[in-house]
Amino acid sequence: MVLFTLGVTLILYSALPNYYHRTLDVQAQLQQQEQQPTPMLSIKITSPTTDQQVPAGELTISGTSTDNATSDCTVYADWNNTKPFQTVIATGPDGVNDYSTWTFTYTDDYHLITNGTNNLTSKLSCIDNSNVGSAANLTKSYSVNVIGVTTTTSTNNTAGITSTSEEVQQQQQELPTIDSNITTTKENNTAAAAEATPPELAPSVSTLSPVPLPPSNEDQEEEDTTIYWDIE
Repeated sequence: MVLFTLGVTLILYSALPNYYHRTLDVQAQLQQQEQQPTPMLSIKITSPTTDQQVPAGELTISGTSTDNATSDCTVYADWNNTKPFQTVIATGPDGVNDYSTWTFTYTDDYHLITNGTNNLTSKLSCIDNSNVGSAANLTKSYSVNVIGVTTTTSTNNTAGITSTSEEVQQQQQELPTIDSNITTTKENNTAAAAEATPPELAPSVSTLSPVPLPPSNEDQEEEDTTIYWDIE
């Protein structure tokens, strides 16, 4: 019995260093994972800038992010928090998975830019595999507010000329001046014509003197008749 107890004790004592070392290795791995820094994320819309006026309708925005070809990230965009998020187009130098630079166009397939304030948001979403045995989804967002402005045009069908609303208003303001000039010109022409006509060339009918009529043939014969008497 004493020998059996002694043998068990020796076995446990010899196994203790291995258990101790394995415990230390696990603790060291945990400490290393805890000390590993979380990847820094950054994203920005570079064009347009906040409070910038843009045409209502389709609009293309562009931006940058900390993504590269080796990181597991995607960039999304939205309008006024309207879901679902839309995947942007990667334009980085390393290809379709490089969102270090990117663009996105707002069209009627998703949403157009409207009059007034439009909130445009970009979001960088990355899978963090730095912790062994686990993965985390890390995100970073950036937003700008832009002012949508509608540009109206009107078409002159006769002349085939397209004018802006400001040009039409300016033309309408100039019309009274043109009419006034025409009226003044007509009055001046009438006065000039009256001055050029002599009064004696247009007498009234009542002032004309009667024109004597020539005598008839009978009257002429009566006046030419002479009676001669024969006195012996």
